[in-house]
Amino acid sequence: MLSSKNYGNRNLILETLSIYKEKVLNQLFKDIPQSHSEQIKSFDQICGFIQDNSNCFMRENLFGHVTSSAFVVNSNFTQILFTYHAKLKKWLQLGGHCDGEHLIHNSAMREAMEESGLKNLNFINILEFPNIYNYNDINKNIPIPFDLDIHLIPERNHEPAHFHFDIRYLLIADEKENIVISEESLDLKWISMQEAHLYTNESSTLRQVEKFKSLLKSLN
Repeated sequence: MLSSKNYGNRNLILETLSIYKEKVLNQLFKDIPQSHSEQIKSFDQICGFIQDNSNCFMRENLFGHVTSSAFVVNSNFTQILFTYHAKLKKWLQLGGHCDGEHLIHNSAMREAMEESGLKNLNFINILEFPNIYNYNDINKNIPIPFDLDIHLIPERNHEPAHFHFDIRYLLIADEKENIVISEESLDLKWISMQEAHLYTNESSTLRQVEKFKSLLKSLN
């Protein structure tokens, strides 16, 4: 249970994360035991970080900052859009820094567009899968996150090692639309859902694949 204290522009994401815990973790994905325990731990730590740090959305917080990610699937739910990150040298979902944006879903959308060149992206409502959110109403009917993760970013040049408190959303795009590799990537491609494990052994990435497969099973 989160505190009733007023956290200013942090209130909205804290409220959204509470819904994530109640309706996504404890209901929708409750039958994925390992995922559930990992996500409860991440939920507690991310909420604690947001509550304790008024500058949690800014990269100037050198301990860490809230970041956003977009797990983008194609229109028939068979592929994921992965980027080969130029600095980390890993295949990952799209995403990046919030840079002060407290509406984390807006940051996730911005990063997805900038890193892919896609223009027609929509948030999937995971509580009403496979329905999408009405984009004109997106800041009133706030998208619920799909996944949470905390990872350490290694020291690089003059930047000290720090944590990313990552809040992730599920998006859908048309794979026929042209994609464009950004300066932050070395490659960008649609990858078969069944072959994701051939591109990455990152547990947090493969966890999202398993979550999505669970959503697909719910349609049967």
